[in-house]
Amino acid sequence: MMRRLQPPRHVNQQGAILVVSLMMLLLLTIIGITAMNTVTMEERMAGNLRDSNLAFQGAEAALRDGEGTLEALTLEPTLCSSAPCKIWNEDVLTFYLEDQPASWWVSNAVEYGVDGTHELVSNNSDPRWFNEFLEFSRDSLTVGHGVTTGRSFFRVTARSEGGSDTALSVLQSTFVKRLN
Repeated sequence: MMRRLQPPRHVNQQGAILVVSLMMLLLLTIIGITAMNTVTMEERMAGNLRDSNLAFQGAEAALRDGEGTLEALTLEPTLCSSAPCKIWNEDVLTFYLEDQPASWWVSNAVEYGVDGTHELVSNNSDPRWFNEFLEFSRDSLTVGHGVTTGRSFFRVTARSEGGSDTALSVLQSTFVKRLN
């Protein structure tokens, strides 16, 4: 016996697949926008970290340059109280160096490297350093008996901006040198 094939019945379609697919598309769009925002934020953070590292490395290079100037000394240096100067008398300063604006550093501190050229950073100023004489410490407590020997203490302060003006690094070190 042969069976007759019946035509398919018509089922009422309500559009459930369309609604589900639109919801999935909306979910994927939200995930994509969130991922783009996250990537943008991470890119900004990486740029800020780069600027901060540039500022720190510039200040470190200037600090070593200032210390190199002191290392080269063989005799007690002549201290000065006005620019241009490589070693300042601490008594002249009545303020904190790290609080001074860039214009003060340009007119009073020594530029790292060759003046007028940009060796390290890409913005408009190279790192600068500033040396201060702090004190002389005698080796002995006896005064007036022969040559006074001891050590001279200096403070080296260096300032550098990063790739932008918003990144700034100021470093200080104390340098001790035995001079004749």
